[in-house]
Amino acid sequence: MLMSLCRRLPGLLILLSVVLVQPLAAQPAGIALVGGSLIDGTGAPAVHNSIILISKGRIDSIGTMGRLPIPESYQLISTEGMTVLPGLWDLHVHLLYNGHPDFEHWFSAYADQFASVTIPASAHQFLLAGVTSVRDLAAPTADIIAVRTRIRQGEIPGPSIYTSGAALVPAAGPTRPHLLAVEGARDAAEKTRGLIDAGVDIIKILGANADSLDEMQAIVSTAHAAGLRVSAHGRSDAEIRLGLAAGVDEFQHIGTGSAQYPQDILDTIRERIRTGNPLYWSPTIGLDLNANNLAADHEFLDDPRNFVGLGPELELDVRQAIASAQFRTRTPEVLATVKHKLQQLNELGVIMVSGSDMGTFGHPASEATWRELEAWVFELGMDPLTAIRWATSDAADYMGAGVQVGTISPGKIADVIAVRGSPLRHFSVLRNPVIVIKNGLRVK
Repeated sequence: MLMSLCRRLPGLLILLSVVLVQPLAAQPAGIALVGGSLIDGTGAPAVHNSIILISKGRIDSIGTMGRLPIPESYQLISTEGMTVLPGLWDLHVHLLYNGHPDFEHWFSAYADQFASVTIPASAHQFLLAGVTSVRDLAAPTADIIAVRTRIRQGEIPGPSIYTSGAALVPAAGPTRPHLLAVEGARDAAEKTRGLIDAGVDIIKILGANADSLDEMQAIVSTAHAAGLRVSAHGRSDAEIRLGLAAGVDEFQHIGTGSAQYPQDILDTIRERIRTGNPLYWSPTIGLDLNANNLAADHEFLDDPRNFVGLGPELELDVRQAIASAQFRTRTPEVLATVKHKLQQLNELGVIMVSGSDMGTFGHPASEATWRELEAWVFELGMDPLTAIRWATSDAADYMGAGVQVGTISPGKIADVIAVRGSPLRHFSVLRNPVIVIKNGLRVK
């Protein structure tokens, strides 16, 4: 293959001989990804025989073989037979979990290891799976911020983390390490300000009920004053009504308690969007639409990639728990409800946000993101190129990071993956990237 590459690039053989005789201590000034098809994340058609030059953590330039010169000081990495694309984003994850089916046991046994073991393990697994940016929606605030800092400083491997910290639970809801119960509007505002001061990127509300509208409004007004969005659960019609009344920006999940959204909710959403106030939704439907297939064949749960970083004790605990756990299957009526409600939201102009709800049983970090995307492509008919853009540049733009990352473009941060084959023809090749580059450094 090397000689083939040299024949296709005039002068490359001479270049390689220069590189190979350099002293072992010499460090390349950058890297050149050479030969693959490029999907840049903008939705543009693939560019074949591409060259991508990367240095100092960013993308220098992009071109094609025979046209873009490669500096002699760059390390050559062949991407022949591969597709190169931006690192994936997952905007609904729970890094503190590692797929254990018993949350109560997990909290009681391992809460003191969230910052040191479980969150870093999930982060590392995501990175190896080609997911280079995630948004964590409910984790102990100090723990997730500490891990985010360690990743930013290069101490441990992982994706860029955006986080809500602990989720706010109105009306004195349950107490767990990743939840903050609030009592009254004043307390809600104070705890929201505490999260903002801690450095969170979004505020999450969980478990709203009929008595919590004042608290939710206090949360939303405090967050919006600081320029942050608010996301809330939307599993039930009651939660959605409260969230719309409070002015939340985004809902999570598609509830299946009713066959369709009632007219009053549809009218409220339609009027909101008509007045120029967009509504976002992260449906996290992959686990629902894949449930019956997973229940029939859950060999994937034994994949060693699901246990990277956990250590022997935690790995054994998770393996033993999942061996006896049962998947909750979905009836045809439930699956039809999910699809119908998505259609209702789409017709109203609701903007969908990609996210998998990783961490729950059946959605380990090594697989959750591509399983979610596969459901949209194979079950809902999303075009593969659209799905890639949705999980790269669209997600980066939504998080306010699109100027810096999310596409393979000159000047942007070099979060890049390469998969063998073409996801435009065989979307499932996204399952196991051959190359993962984070901030310009190859980590796989």
